[in-house]
This record gives sequence, C-alpha cells and structure tokens, in this order.
Amino acid sequence: MCAATHHKGLIEQMNVSNLPVTSREYKLMLNSDRFSDPDKGAERFLTLIDFLIRMQGGTIVEKQDEKERRHTSYLDTAQFALRQSGFSLRLREEANGFQINLKYRGADRYLSAAQDLSGSQKGKIKFEEDILPPFVSKFSHSNSVKSDSRPDIKTLKDVVALFPGIARLGIDENTPVKTANDFRALEVVRKLCKFQFEKTETIKASLSFWYLVDDTDWPLVSEFSFDYDAADKDESKLEKYSLNVVEGAKGLFGALQNQTGWLDFSTTTKTAFALEVL
Repeated sequence: MCAATHHKGLIEQMNVSNLPVTSREYKLMLNSDRFSDPDKGAERFLTLIDFLIRMQGGTIVEKQDEKERRHTSYLDTAQFALRQSGFSLRLREEANGFQINLKYRGADRYLSAAQDLSGSQKGKIKFEEDILPPFVSKFSHSNSVKSDSRPDIKTLKDVVALFPGIARLGIDENTPVKTANDFRALEVVRKLCKFQFEKTETIKASLSFWYLVDDTDWPLVSEFSFDYDAADKDESKLEKYSLNVVEGAKGLFGALQNQTGWLDFSTTTKTAFALEVL
C-alpha cells in the first residue's frame, strides 16, 4: 500500500473536526526581472501598492525598511513521499539558530485541520489560510520547532522522532531523507509596510527573495505577501475578521493581479518552486 492510500484510509477512520483560522495570508509570485536591483525594485513596488491600497479605501500607516536573512531548504525522501502526502518539511538556518517546520497544506479545510502535527519538542502550531491567485484558498496546518543546533535528520525515523504523527503515513522508517533537489536558498525577507482599511486592524506586507548564492545575484524567485490576524483567537470559538479588512484585502489582491508586468505565473509558491520546479 502506498503512503498516500494508507494516509487516506487513516483519515477516513477519524472524526474530522475543524480549527479556527488564526491568520489569512495573500501570496503573489513576482517577476524577478523587476528586482535585479532589489532596492529600486522594492521602492517602485511600494509606490504601486500604496496607490492600489488608497484605491481600495485604505492607507499605509507605517513604511518599513527591515531585512531578515536566512538559508532555507526542504527535506524529503528520494520519491518525495512527504510531498505526495501533502506535507512539506522545511529547514531554516537563522541568525540565532535553526527552525524545522512541518506543514500540511491543502484545499480542504477539514482535512488540513485533521492532520496530527504534534511534536516531541515544544513548538509553535498554526492553522492559517493561504490565498493564491486568482483567489484560491489553501489551508496550512503547521508546527515549527526551534533549536540551537542543526537537526540531525537522515531517515524517516528521525522525522517521526520530532513529529510522531508522521508515523500514520505508513512510510518505512528506514527510508533515507535528504535535502530535496539538493536545493538550498539564501532567503532575504524585506518588510515593506503596514496598512489599514480600518483603524483597529493592521495588515503587514513584505517581499521575499530567494537567491542561489548571494543577494547581489539575480533572485531565483520573488514573492509579495500580506497578512492579517483574526480579531478573536479563542480556539473554542469561530474566528472573527473585520468585513472592511476582508473586502479591502480582496480588492487589493485582485487589483494587483491586473499588474501583469509585475507578476510571475510560472509557479504558485516558493515551496512549489523548491519541490517541483528544480
């Protein structure tokens, strides 16, 4: 029995429940040619979104110029068994240590909520909505664990030791795990601005670039994203979002998609680029 079939059978035996969405993130892949000079590209893009935000009745309340640098890679088996089951295992090397993130992303909210993302170590579990063009919702259930040293992951057994729920996939625990596609990117995240469609809720916007070696090179992929949090994060209640924020964000997302010279539709997310394109 293949892992995906085994996984489906296990889900069918469970009572499928739901989780509140704690945040909503809108994502657009951008034309990297526009960011051969990242500073000038970011400045021009900020001018564009400032105009589009105002057209939707919003306003930028804080312009930012902060950068975060880290190295990002993904781990999987040679046959991409995790990917085939809807999971991704991301490793980030940050300035203050390492972060390993297990994520299930899917279009079915209930299936995503039902995944066992529990960890053997203390981590941060999230349930979020990712919104992709033209307006497609993907629900991401994830667990991020930080450590001072690089996680020693060589087989599925090591993954299960960190995230026991993965054992339900039925993948042989002796299956080797390695860096997917031998790909490791330098990721530079530029915080662009904070904006509002009503004074009580703030939306955060940023650009993210992946480079093969250094950020003086041409970016491999470029992404713009903006997100906002639920007003009520009580897990016993349905999440709440301001109608003005939801309408404004949807309008901005649609308006940006009309700026075709800025967009790249060859891939949907950075994860898809790392696991499928290369």
